[in-house]
Amino acid sequence: MSSLLRVEHVTISYNGKPVVQDVSFELKQGEILGIVGESGSGKSTIIKAIMGLLGEEGLVTRGDIWYKGENLTDMSEKKLRKLLGTEIGMVFQKPNPFPMSIYDNIAYGPRVHGLSNKAELDTIVEKSLTGSALWDEVKDRLKKSAMGLSGGQQQRLCIARLLAVEP
Repeated sequence: MSSLLRVEHVTISYNGKPVVQDVSFELKQGEILGIVGESGSGKSTIIKAIMGLLGEEGLVTRGDIWYKGENLTDMSEKKLRKLLGTEIGMVFQKPNPFPMSIYDNIAYGPRVHGLSNKAELDTIVEKSLTGSALWDEVKDRLKKSAMGLSGGQQQRLCIARLLAVEP
């Protein structure tokens, strides 16, 4: 069985200081991988590297990350999001809503994947917000900024945004 995900000798440095050193692992279809370690040991940094979310200035990544045979390391952010966006999802401990309406946060992923039919988007938005237990709280203010939600609501919004693309 070929690898679903392969991380080869990945080192991530911030301003010249290594924060993750020489990490390698392989994950096959159907396997479950747990990444454990102390706070600040680089667990989230590795996940962010896989997702292409390490855009901070001063951050340097060396090594290769392969997903379904494609090298993600030098892939454009747009292509990476399209490749991973429907298959892998991540919700961070600190919520990261997009600075747009509640509705547009949820519809973002389906739109990136080419969906433009308003009725279908409406259905996806309602289903996703219901699935994250947020629909009843926001159904009357979908056009309002997501930045105005409470922290817990923002967290559930991010979960709904993930559910919208059925990873």
